[in-house]
Amino acid sequence: MLLLQLTIDGLASGALYALTAVGFAIIYNGTRTLHMAHGAVFTFGGYALYICVQKLHAPLAVSVVVALLAAALFGVLIDLVVYRPLRAKRSSEAALFVASIGTLTFCQGVFALIFTTDTLYLRQGPLQTYDIGEITLTVVHVIAAIIALVVFPALQLFLTRTRYGRAIRALADNPRLAVVRGVDVNKLTMLIFAIGSLLAGFAVVLIAWDLGVRPEMGFPVLFVSLVAVIVGGVGYLPGTAAGGFLLGLAQNWSLWQLSGRWQDVVVFGALLVFLVFRPQGLFGHMLSTRRV
Repeated sequence: MLLLQLTIDGLASGALYALTAVGFAIIYNGTRTLHMAHGAVFTFGGYALYICVQKLHAPLAVSVVVALLAAALFGVLIDLVVYRPLRAKRSSEAALFVASIGTLTFCQGVFALIFTTDTLYLRQGPLQTYDIGEITLTVVHVIAAIIALVVFPALQLFLTRTRYGRAIRALADNPRLAVVRGVDVNKLTMLIFAIGSLLAGFAVVLIAWDLGVRPEMGFPVLFVSLVAVIVGGVGYLPGTAAGGFLLGLAQNWSLWQLSGRWQDVVVFGALLVFLVFRPQGLFGHMLSTRRV
């Protein structure tokens, strides 16, 4: 029963990793920007939720919507203020990467100055739970499953069946040809950042409600998400989602025999194994955004 409980916990964690990782991957696929500031967007959504719930005393449903929109808009703002000027100067991908790290570090410092370095909690008391035999489900487990079952198919339909989704895939596949075909790259890039940041917003809403908010909370999730992209195969979104679920399972299964402090070692170990033995990822043979 312990292994089954750990599996359920792992799937819930994996769903949150998958949401953040797919958001990161969409931005990278579409813009070729290693958007490490995705971690700052993640944290910003958490603080937006905290302000609405604890300071403004807004209804939870309204607070969640505000947090999701705040994450999406903050991601777009980072693109407009940081990345777009660098792209206009034809800066290299390395320069964009360094700028993204600087943005993440700067935002973490600002969050710490405004909200302190303490963990801020959004609720009091334990999470609501549901017992099924000897298995315990929390409300976070249930909502994470619902979000994953709704968001991922909806995203797949958007990318494959809508005009904007096809434009995003075209831009990711061949940016020059997309420009020739009349794609407005700047507007489409804003949409890409909004979608990727919105996915991170879904994840942080659940994590913040469960564990609270702190300035550096985005980096650990960002790192696991980056590993998930590598495990699944850079450029293939279903593979990225699968990588997130696999890492969530691996982290929780490790608790069967190891203590919690070894969870990061599991993630680093997975990263090293894939970089050495299968750098193309599990779905390396399908590295095409036209197959997402």
